[in-house]
Amino acid sequence: MKKRILMISLLMAMVLGMTACGGKTEAPATSSEATSTAPAEESKITPEEATYPLTTEKQTLSVYIRDNSNGVIGDYGKVKAFEAAEEKLGVDFEFIHPTTGSEADQFNLMIGSGKYPDIIAWDFSTSPMGIPELVDNDVLIDMDSLIRQYAPNYLATLDKNLVYPKEVRSDDGKYQAFYTFTASIPLTSGPVFRTDILEKNGLSIPETVEEWTNVLTTLKEKDPNVTYPLSSSKNYIGEVWFNELLPAYNTRIDFCLDENGQVVYGPATDNFKAYLGKLAEWYAAGLIDPEFMSNDSKALNAKISDGTSAVASLSINSGIRNLTQNMRPTNPDFKLTGVQWPVMNAGEESTYVLEGGITHCGVQAAITSNCADPVLATKVLDYFYSQEGSDLLSWGIEGESYTVENSVKKFTDKIVNNPEGKPSTEAILEYALPVYGFVNAQDSDAYTQLAITLPEQGEARDLWQGLNPGATLPKMTVAKENANEYRMILNEVKTYVQEMYIKFVTGQANLETDWDTYVNTLNGMDLPYATECMTKAYEAYQNR
Repeated sequence: MKKRILMISLLMAMVLGMTACGGKTEAPATSSEATSTAPAEESKITPEEATYPLTTEKQTLSVYIRDNSNGVIGDYGKVKAFEAAEEKLGVDFEFIHPTTGSEADQFNLMIGSGKYPDIIAWDFSTSPMGIPELVDNDVLIDMDSLIRQYAPNYLATLDKNLVYPKEVRSDDGKYQAFYTFTASIPLTSGPVFRTDILEKNGLSIPETVEEWTNVLTTLKEKDPNVTYPLSSSKNYIGEVWFNELLPAYNTRIDFCLDENGQVVYGPATDNFKAYLGKLAEWYAAGLIDPEFMSNDSKALNAKISDGTSAVASLSINSGIRNLTQNMRPTNPDFKLTGVQWPVMNAGEESTYVLEGGITHCGVQAAITSNCADPVLATKVLDYFYSQEGSDLLSWGIEGESYTVENSVKKFTDKIVNNPEGKPSTEAILEYALPVYGFVNAQDSDAYTQLAITLPEQGEARDLWQGLNPGATLPKMTVAKENANEYRMILNEVKTYVQEMYIKFVTGQANLETDWDTYVNTLNGMDLPYATECMTKAYEAYQNR
């Protein structure tokens, strides 16, 4: 029966335009109401160090994980780091990758089918059900005691950063899964200018919203090649936003904190209305690309490359690095510069925009109810948090993909000057996953050597990482008693917000005459209930 209910819930979550339940009469559960069985007492469990190989009779562990290389690897089992780990651990890995481009739908179908692998490595915050709900529905197992007893390397990793335990534990103190830890704040994109175009027109990098307006207007009027100065494109889930101005108006495209530290839904606030007003003004003045809502990343890159647009939010790697490397041979002056998000008034502190919350955590690896040997699976996952396991995933095979001199690791010419002409971020995939990742603590040196190859990348990264989060909330989970209703409401709300966002920006809807109707519609979708759910989640997070 649980599996039938689970399948129905997942199929419902896959339907766009889902209608939320109306007229909530019960308040969301508080963190105390959401508490299930107490976690194992730490004093009663001493973590056990593993001996290798873990088993004398080789066993196979199946792992469901998306191929984060966009199909370049094809099968993680071919990566030499995992081949070496198999020999060390005494296990074979069978990796199962959903088809690139339809990962979310295939994940939901896999969960609903009842046919699970031994381990699922996924960002469960993006799934229709979170880890606690999947445990309740017999998809995943409760891993708290297993981690406390058989994961000493993982527990040691958690002790290295005060944020880590807060991110990975549930509101009731349980360890839920093995989390990936990025080397720093996972902030890899931001506002970028074609500064060679600015310099050609005698312009400096703007800092305030008013200066941005003046720069965009001057480019539009003075440079015949710049058709529409500011452009954007759809993100990986098909939404489009102009994040550049959000911090100046102290708002976000999701739940965020207002000036009083209260949780609010950004797109329903007066701050968001003011932000939309500026975008509508820019659009009416011809400063925004009218194709912004239909551009994909390829179209956006083309417009930035040929200079028909000069400003956009770009990533450090696929944006700044790739475009620079492609354009410099034919245009030596081509230069992309990452800049800080604008402020309203000169001298104010700029903040950054990070979708998905402030977190050091990426995907999580959880053991399923179909796993025949959860202890073995726990020990295998824990190995990749040891120094040896981490080096395998981050650097590959010593002597082949990297060398060590005076305790300093460096990638070999086979990686950084690949004889087949592959970029280093692709060449390393034969050996390791330092950028694309599995479940471990990312090595910042390995990441930097591969991903940051141009001064412009490093400068943008240092600038963005040096800012503060502003209105951005940490990554949180709604109490499982409220999670299904919350997700249903947000699914409908976000679809409507995106529709109206485009209409407000392009002038199809009028902010003065249509805003109240828009907000009332959101409230009719039970947004106040969802806001209360998120407020409770924020309170629970702070009390962890």
